[in-house]
Amino acid sequence: MSAWLPGSSPLTRPFETVPETPALSSRRLLVVTALRDEALAFSRGAGGRCRPMSLRQAEKGLRDQDPGNWPVIPVVYLGPGRHGVENLERLLSGVKMGPILFCGFAGGLSPEVKAGEILVAGRVLKTGESPTPVQVPEFLSSRYREGMVVTVDRPVSTPHEKARLRAKTGGDVVDMESAGWLSLAASRGIPAWAVRVVSDAWEETLPPEAMSFVDARGETSPVGIVRSILLRPAILFSMARLFPGILRAQAGLRELGARVSCECGPGIFPDRGLR
Repeated sequence: MSAWLPGSSPLTRPFETVPETPALSSRRLLVVTALRDEALAFSRGAGGRCRPMSLRQAEKGLRDQDPGNWPVIPVVYLGPGRHGVENLERLLSGVKMGPILFCGFAGGLSPEVKAGEILVAGRVLKTGESPTPVQVPEFLSSRYREGMVVTVDRPVSTPHEKARLRAKTGGDVVDMESAGWLSLAASRGIPAWAVRVVSDAWEETLPPEAMSFVDARGETSPVGIVRSILLRPAILFSMARLFPGILRAQAGLRELGARVSCECGPGIFPDRGLR
């Protein structure tokens, strides 16, 4: 509260008290991926404007912090599938952030999308449910193709499985997190978008062992990789065939990181209107 001295303001009576104008609070853009490798690729594209971090690092660094004091956009990797959704709920319970950009790799379902292509989710579909529309910001929709992301509970690996899922849903790409992440953000009133980069096209086979290459936190698992190779050495040839597409997907995430950092600057958004 501020007290005006007599005659010091023509708009108030002597000694009238007027409330001080509160500072407008703000929120910072949060970027979420499932895997550490995805977070690293996105952050490299953004230069020094983004910082990749694990769930533990984010909880320690972002909890009870004013988002306006952060000099960079946090890019937090939370783990694949249901682990990623559970960890997002844990993160949001203690950190005031938003809007959120969900991004990472996805498998192609449509013959029209190729490895390395960036696709913005205009709709998401969790298998067994109805499609949900996603509001897309203009700086993404004007640059990249929009399509439908189908979220499943287990990997869709073979061309046959991908073709069957495409025929059933009409989806363009498939992942294991987007629908759950977006639903959780919506339940908390946080604006959110999902962008996926194709790592394996519809006609390519993703080895089922690929899920063992990472752990529940999204970190690379050397033990899982070695075990998979020992049990099935032929997996090396399968991964070698996918390697060019993975490199293009990483390049796509770097491009996305550069685009977001350019369009969003430091990533600070007024809290008003985001609830």
